[in-house]
Amino acid sequence: MNTLYLDIGATDTTAVLSLPDGGESRWHLPIGWAVLWPGPVGPSGPSALAIEQAIQTVEDQVERLAGHIPAGARLVVAAGAMAPLQRAGAIWGLAHEAIARAQIEREYQQLAARSVGAPSAKGSGFDDPAGDALVLILRECLHHLGFDAVHLTAA
Repeated sequence: MNTLYLDIGATDTTAVLSLPDGGESRWHLPIGWAVLWPGPVGPSGPSALAIEQAIQTVEDQVERLAGHIPAGARLVVAAGAMAPLQRAGAIWGLAHEAIARAQIEREYQQLAARSVGAPSAKGSGFDDPAGDALVLILRECLHHLGFDAVHLTAA
């Protein structure tokens, strides 16, 4: 099975496409969970403008992969890389082996709502602003590369 493994770091992301024949393709993307928000992030998260700029930055990088990912490939991320997805110290979404695209999309919608001060989004933020950046990166990968879930691996 074709697998796209993402190693999402603070300042960059490495994408490795493993092919059934043992071959692989590798890309270095200058996007990471600590660099998407250019200024200080308030308690409600990044501003709507910061989110729009981050979306464009991530889309520009993810689009580099679009023509290289075979249909039916799986998107895999190390479970440990999901540490920024914490609320009140509990790691969100790690009780399962995969996080569905719909679940990531709901988190993104909460991020967008928080950025404009929507009362319905109060208390939906992660303990660390890196969680919002991680959601944005995963959402754009799922959306632009055609995956239906993020599969988690121990390694």
